[in-house]
Amino acid sequence: MIATPYINLEINKGPGVHVVLDETKKDGVYFIKLTVKSIKKRILPKMALKWSVPLLDIQLYKSIQTSQGDVSTSSVHCFMNKNGSNRYTIACSDILHPIRCAPNWKEMCLDVEMTLFNESTWSLHSYETELRVDTRMIETEELFQDLAKWYESKEINVAATFEHATAIDEKGNVSLDI
Repeated sequence: MIATPYINLEINKGPGVHVVLDETKKDGVYFIKLTVKSIKKRILPKMALKWSVPLLDIQLYKSIQTSQGDVSTSSVHCFMNKNGSNRYTIACSDILHPIRCAPNWKEMCLDVEMTLFNESTWSLHSYETELRVDTRMIETEELFQDLAKWYESKEINVAATFEHATAIDEKGNVSLDI
């Protein structure tokens, strides 16, 4: 098991596979970079990134679907307060692998899990992805603008989804004008 202050990584890795987790924080946003390298090209082993955080001032939730070809996954999860301000948002630069978020209301925690290479047939020498965990109390419009810029910096074309986010209704649904 590999850990940063935020994430535990469970991995069944064979010899010759090297895994690095690197976490940085800037102005209330954590960036967690996962790098996997193999001496020879191989199908990489299943990996699970797991962590829990307290559910503080969270009343609304929205999972934003992203698509790449025929694959639609949840790579962005937004947890907001009753006023629609961000409390905790998770985004992943790898839009092919979904992130599962399971609020545990009994324990007042948010359990997060991202599983990589579960059914993978990719034969790779290396793999890299970055998680963006935003803990700032900011308005949703600003959050979506920041997410759009981040995805653009990763050269992933899902930014249009966030650029057209217009409102959150009384049920916490994000209105998208696409």
